[in-house]
Amino acid sequence: MERSFLTFNVGSYTLGIPAEELIEVNRNLSCTNVPGSPKMIRGILNLRGLLMPVVDISAYLDIADSKCESFSIILKVQENNIALMVDAIGDILTFNNEELVLPPSHLSGQFEGAIEGAFRLPEGLLILLDTAAISRNAQNPHGIVPTALQSLPALP
Repeated sequence: MERSFLTFNVGSYTLGIPAEELIEVNRNLSCTNVPGSPKMIRGILNLRGLLMPVVDISAYLDIADSKCESFSIILKVQENNIALMVDAIGDILTFNNEELVLPPSHLSGQFEGAIEGAFRLPEGLLILLDTAAISRNAQNPHGIVPTALQSLPALP
């Protein structure tokens, strides 16, 4: 089965996300900073009434040779909207699922959940990002699980 992916660059890396999650690509959108947010969260974006976290992919993946200032990729991942800040936008490429090379087993931390695998390109690799994992981390960047109402102590 074939799938299409939007390609983009962050630093010297070529990355990709599923094209079916793409809403739009924008240039130079401004977002509102959120005090105390982790480095990977650039802020909150209000795009035509849709509020979404803005993830700086270079900070998320710890890519030092990137600025992530120019382009925002707006995605609908499951039920959440999210914006990814990237350096440059590439093409939409189609690959056969059998061509996917799984990530190495030694990845840890955010890398472990952020990378689904890679596709071979004529020059280098297209690293496929797990947008669901990135969205979960952006919605809950500190890994704190909210307390369920049932577990709150009863009032006397």
